[in-house]
This record gives sequence, structure tokens and C-alpha cells, in this order.
Amino acid sequence: MLVGYVFYRRNLASPGKRSKALYSMLFSSIFFWSVLGTSLVLCTAMLDAYDVNPRFVVRMVFGGSILSSLAISGLMAFLARRFAVPRMLRGMTAGPLASSRLDGIFSALSARMDVRADLMEASVGNAFSVGNAGKNVVAVSPVIVESLSVEEAEAVLAHELSHLKNNDSLEKGLARMARLAFPFDPVLRLLEPAVHRERELLADLSSVKYTGRPLALASALIKVHSGPSTGLNGGGAGYFIGSGKRGLLSLYPDLQKRVEMLLDMARHMRPEQKVAVPA
Repeated sequence: MLVGYVFYRRNLASPGKRSKALYSMLFSSIFFWSVLGTSLVLCTAMLDAYDVNPRFVVRMVFGGSILSSLAISGLMAFLARRFAVPRMLRGMTAGPLASSRLDGIFSALSARMDVRADLMEASVGNAFSVGNAGKNVVAVSPVIVESLSVEEAEAVLAHELSHLKNNDSLEKGLARMARLAFPFDPVLRLLEPAVHRERELLADLSSVKYTGRPLALASALIKVHSGPSTGLNGGGAGYFIGSGKRGLLSLYPDLQKRVEMLLDMARHMRPEQKVAVPA
């Protein structure tokens, strides 16, 4: 846990490396509480046998706790993929997106990024993506389609496809399930939003990698943040941009931090790679 935190703090400019550090901390917490809980159960169940054969009981408790904790970790990953992720799609989409101008852009991006997905209309939020067992969905709201330029829309679509390519639905779902399974652990309470924030920053970087348009993505972030609410209240509002909340419990990075990172990327790109911010 401590090693993961040190690695996390040493890689402030690398969302990918920070995500790996967060997941080492996440699994450490799951493993610790699983071992502790299983040990207590086995100790209670084998208390009478301890007087007869203490060495056997100690080996059973230790070995059983390790195996059980690994099984619990695997089970949580399975449940996140089987149930948590599919639930996210229910009531969040309203059929295929009726926007011919995005069809070609989306198809080209999907092929370039080697990600197969369906383009749907979002009934909540502004843009999001969900992937599960080969069923990938990218959803955008009509507001996004109408308010963004072609370049900005391409940057947003690349951001959402990056979530699918990076398998973020499973990773975010596992972090959520761990927090719900062990609500008394303050570390997991902080790890879940931290995982979300780093995966958003990583998706921003991936979007620029495949489009070469950091300024277009920065412009899209600002436009969506300044636009009207899409009707979803609470901490999950927005998905692509988030609710605007800040702090350790926020699921989304600070808008200013995201824009500054993108502007810095634009400054370090070769002149021929830069794309002007659309009007």
C-alpha cells in the first residue's frame, strides 16, 4: 500500500502510471480485508480443533484465508463485469444516434483505434462510454452534436473510445464494488474517485494521441462545461465533463487541470501537428 502511494505521488504527470499505482492499492485493500474477515471466520469455526492439532489449524486458517481472499478478489472482478457494468447502460441510451455527420468520423476513429463500438444517443449526461464482454457503446447527447464543431466532436468521440480501449468500465466498476463491499475502509473511499480521475486524464491523452487535436478537446471541454445541464443531478452528472465538483471525492479532474494539460501538449507538438481551436 505504501509503495503504491509513493509511486502514485512520484508520477504526477503520468495518468497511466498513477492508475497502476491506484490499482495496486485497491487490490491491497481488498486482499487485506478479505484475509482478515476469512481468518476470523475460520478461527471461530476451528476453535475447538485448535486444542487437538494447533499446527494443522494454523495452516488451515492461513492457507484458507489466502485462497479465500484471492477468490473474493476474482469474484468481485467477475461481478463488476457481469452486473455492475450492464446496469450502467439501463435507461442511459435512447437508441442509435441520428447524426449522419458523425457516422463517418466515428467509423474512421473506431478503425484507427481498433475498437468496435455502437454509437448511441445518450438520454442522460452529455457523452459516455460503457464496455462489457465485447458489447461496447459510445453515447453522445444531441446537445453535443449540435454545439460542437466536427473537430471538437471527433476529439470527444476519441476520448470515449479511449475509455473502451483502456477497459475503463471494468476498472471503474471494480473500484465501485470494492467501496460498496468494504464501506468502512477510508482508503477505498478515496481510491474510487481517484481511479475515475486518472482514467479521465488518461482518456484525454489517448484522444490527443489518435486525433492530434489537443486544442479541439480543450475547446470541447470548455463548451460542454459552459453549456446547459442535461438533466442528471448529483456527483455523476456529465460523464464526459463531470458535475464541476472538486476535491478528493470528485469523480472527475478539475476542468482547469485538464485544459492546462491539453494546452501544454499543444505547446510541445510540432507546428504541423497543431490544429487551431475551432470558433
